[in-house]
Amino acid sequence: MLKVVLGAVLACTIVGCRSTAIPPPPRPSGAQPAATSGASSTASSGTSIAGGGPAPSCPPIPPVAPTTGSLDVPGWWRDRVFAEVFVRSFADSDGDGGGDLRGLTAKLDYLNDGNAATRTDLGVTGLWLMPTFPSPSYHGYDITDYRGVNPDYGTIDDMRALVAAAHQRGIAVILDLPLNHTSSKHPWFVASRTGTGPYADWYVWADSPQGSNWQADGKRYFYANFGPDLPDLNLENPDVTDEVTADAEFWLADVGIDGFRLDAAKHLIEDGATTENTPETHAWWKTFRASIEATAPGALLLGEVWDTPQNSASYVPDDLDLMFDFALSSSAVGAAQAGDGSSLSRALAKVTKLYPAIGGFGSFLSNHDQDRVASQLGGDPGQLRVAAELLLTGPGVPFIYYGEELGMTGRKPDERIRTPMRWDASTPAAGFSTGAPWEALSDDPPEVNVATESADPGSLLTHYRDLIQLRSTHPALATGTWTGVTSDSPGVVAALRVSPTETALVLTNVGATAASPSLDLASGPLCGVPSVEVVLGDGPVTAPIVGAAGGFAGYRPLTTIPARSSAVIVLGG
Repeated sequence: MLKVVLGAVLACTIVGCRSTAIPPPPRPSGAQPAATSGASSTASSGTSIAGGGPAPSCPPIPPVAPTTGSLDVPGWWRDRVFAEVFVRSFADSDGDGGGDLRGLTAKLDYLNDGNAATRTDLGVTGLWLMPTFPSPSYHGYDITDYRGVNPDYGTIDDMRALVAAAHQRGIAVILDLPLNHTSSKHPWFVASRTGTGPYADWYVWADSPQGSNWQADGKRYFYANFGPDLPDLNLENPDVTDEVTADAEFWLADVGIDGFRLDAAKHLIEDGATTENTPETHAWWKTFRASIEATAPGALLLGEVWDTPQNSASYVPDDLDLMFDFALSSSAVGAAQAGDGSSLSRALAKVTKLYPAIGGFGSFLSNHDQDRVASQLGGDPGQLRVAAELLLTGPGVPFIYYGEELGMTGRKPDERIRTPMRWDASTPAAGFSTGAPWEALSDDPPEVNVATESADPGSLLTHYRDLIQLRSTHPALATGTWTGVTSDSPGVVAALRVSPTETALVLTNVGATAASPSLDLASGPLCGVPSVEVVLGDGPVTAPIVGAAGGFAGYRPLTTIPARSSAVIVLGG
C-alpha cells in the first residue's frame, strides 16, 4: 500500500447525517491508518479543461449539520460493517455438533475484539443472527414462540450475555424476525385450526382456495405463501399486529437487541390477486415502525424485499430504515466474474438515486439463500478479492455472510450453503465442534480456515480485514455519497465518494488485464488544487485539474491499475 500526498486542499460538498435518539452500542476507537510512504511532489495548476475557466476557490468547510433524530435518514448503522451468522453453524460450545449462543459469544473476538491495536479481528461492528427462536426446523424460519430462544442454542440468559459481550466490543446485534408467517406447529395456528375461539382469525382462512398457495385443512383452506408448514399470519387482525409488535418490543426493551432483519417484508398482506408490495403491506410497516420507534428510538428495521430496486427502495425511508438490494448484489458478482464493470456502473447509478443518499440500502455478495460467492466465482482468488473490494469500498451498508471472508464454498441445497464455520484444520469439524458436526463441512481444502489464513498476509481473510479497516478509517468510504465517474476502460468502475469531511476517488479494475483509465466528471464537488493521497493501491499519482463546474476531464490519476484490483485516492485534506 502506497500513500502519496500532493498539493493542497479539498472537497466542497457537505452531506447531512444523523444519529439515533439513543446512543449506539460502544464502538472501538478504530484502526490507525497506515504510515505514509513514498515521495511527495507538487500538483500542477492552471486553466481547467473540465467545464472551462479556472477551478473554483474553496470556501471554508462549514460545520456538519446537527443531528435531528429524524426518521427520513439513516441512523447509527450507516457506517457499520455487519456479519451475517447462522448460530447453528458458527461455534459449538458443548460438543454436541451444533452451534450455540455460548459458542458464538466465545468467538466474538474474531469478529471484533474491541482493541483497534491488535489487528487480529475481522473488524465488523454489526451482527445479524439468523432466527434464534424455538422452531421445529434446522433453519428456524418457522417460529413456534416469538419470545423464546431455540433450546438447541441455549437460553434467554445466554442471549442477554451475548448481547452484552457484543456491545462491550462495539458490535450491534440484530435478530432475524419472520412476521409474515409462523410454524404450523405454533400454538396460535393449532388453536386457529378449530375455527373458534380467540385465535380463529389469526391466520388467513377461506372456504375455498382463492388462488395459488392455498392449503386444504379439513373443509377449509389457509393461505401459506411459503408452503404448508408456514401458514401466513392475518396481519389485518389488530390483535395479531398488537401481539407481534409487543413481541418485537420485548427483545428491544428487555434483552437489548438493536434491531431486526425483517424476513419476507413484501409479502405481509395480500390485496386480491396482488400478493406482493401491496399498499396494505406498506401501511402495516408504517404502523409497526411507529410503535417500535416509540419503544426503542433508533432501533434498526432492515427489510428483505427480493425484488427490483424500484420495489425494494419503495420501503425506505417511510416504512423501514434499510433494505437489501439484490439486483446490485448480482451486478457486483457478475462484474467480478465477467471482468466488465459497465453494467455494475449503470446499476450503481440507478440504485444510488433510488435510495436515501447515505446508507439507505444493505450491500452484500451472497447470503443464506444463495450459492456462496466463492462458488459463483469458481473459487478464483482474483475475482474473490476484487468482489470484496467492490463491496467494502462501495456505497450502502455492507453485510458479510460468515465464512465468505475465508472463501468458503457452497451450492444449494440450503444445508450446503449453511455449513459449519472452518476455524482450523483439525478433525473432526475444523474447530467448529469437538464432535461430529450437524452438517458436513464445506467441500474446501483444509487450508481454508481462520487459523491458516490469519497467519498468511496474502490470504483472502487478511484482505477482508484490511478492507474493513480502510473503510472504518475513511468517512468517504463508510458514509459518503456515490457519484459515478466516466471511465474509458470498460473494466474500471469509477466513482467519487463524498462525506462531510472527506472525498475519495475509488477505482476498481474488475478486468483480467491492467488498465490505465482516462476519467471524466462533467461537474462535481471539487475545488482549488486538490491534494491526492493513495490509501489503497500503488502510485505514482497525479492530481486532477479541476474545472469551474467542480469536475475534470481526461484525468489519468495512475499510470496503471493492476488486474482485479482497486485504488482509493483521497482528494483534499
